[in-house]
Amino acid sequence: MVLLLCACLALAAAPADRPRIAFFPLGGTAKEDLRAKVGFSLRAKLDRTGTYEVIDGAKMAELAGMADEPITLKTAESAVRELGALVKADVLVWGEMTGNTVKLNLLDLRQAKPAVRTIEKVVNEPTDLRFVSEEILQTLPGVAKFAHPSEEAVQHDELAEKLWATNPNLVVNGDFAKSANWNAIYQSEKYIPPAANQLPRADKVAIVTLADEPSSPVLAMRLSRTCAENNGMACLSDAIRIEPDTRYRLSFRYKSDGPRLHVFVKGYTMAENIKGEKAEREIYRRQVPPTGSTNGQWVTIVDELNPQHVAFPVQHLRIDLYAYLHPGLVMFDDVVLKAVGKQTRTAADEAIDKPVTRPGGARR
Repeated sequence: MVLLLCACLALAAAPADRPRIAFFPLGGTAKEDLRAKVGFSLRAKLDRTGTYEVIDGAKMAELAGMADEPITLKTAESAVRELGALVKADVLVWGEMTGNTVKLNLLDLRQAKPAVRTIEKVVNEPTDLRFVSEEILQTLPGVAKFAHPSEEAVQHDELAEKLWATNPNLVVNGDFAKSANWNAIYQSEKYIPPAANQLPRADKVAIVTLADEPSSPVLAMRLSRTCAENNGMACLSDAIRIEPDTRYRLSFRYKSDGPRLHVFVKGYTMAENIKGEKAEREIYRRQVPPTGSTNGQWVTIVDELNPQHVAFPVQHLRIDLYAYLHPGLVMFDDVVLKAVGKQTRTAADEAIDKPVTRPGGARR
């Protein structure tokens, strides 16, 4: 009786069967270690959700080695299906990384009529990998949106409110009064949004003045489905000089009929590149909590940040207005960044060794 009871309890506690997903090692011409990092990021992030049973990287490398030729984006679906059957995979993911572009084929064998779906993402900076991985995984059935709690709640203390009311806006042309100080970015395109009297066409950005829009002029982006479901579209501000040990508050207004926002504040230091030249290096990134469609209404977003890095000074910021996921039109206005007091958070990273302090007279 006791043994039977234990067996029943164990059976009741066992998790329901999860679909098995196979991420094949990426092909392509990007460096092998970078391709491996992308694969590891996808497997590790998905595994932590508990939604899928993720086949480990070592087993997938062994499985890929059984193919007649290296697996790339062009590998036939039939060949991938045959290999996937050996590990009883329900979902297959294969593709390549060339340069900084990741292209993946996804095939869900649980569907009534399985069809290959291709997704493309760009990893411009090492810090992009986290978000690119999440955007890819969020397209899988059953995977919820990844949540990133606010770094700091807005501090409504008396000094902060006084500084917010009196300090200057550090964002040049944050009201989009002219065609300047912002760069639209879509795939390989980068340009200053032109001034216009009509909304932009698909996959374009413009600073528009409209007779029926009281907030004019505004920054407007129009995303096609292809754009929204792959790279998305962004508009990056000019550099904003900041002071050390200072907290900043960001505010902006937006209106969206579909596109989802991931607004970032990116922090940079000036450091030597491999040519020995001074160049921007991104060392800090603050993600404003994501927001979506506003049903035709203007919505104001307010957030705070403590830009810092454990080893390098954050010398300037750029505001990245990024939209993706759903097609449609999104408009921005009144982008404001102000200093509002001392920092309320200190960065820490145990992976970076602190400088060694040697006693006087010690040998080096």
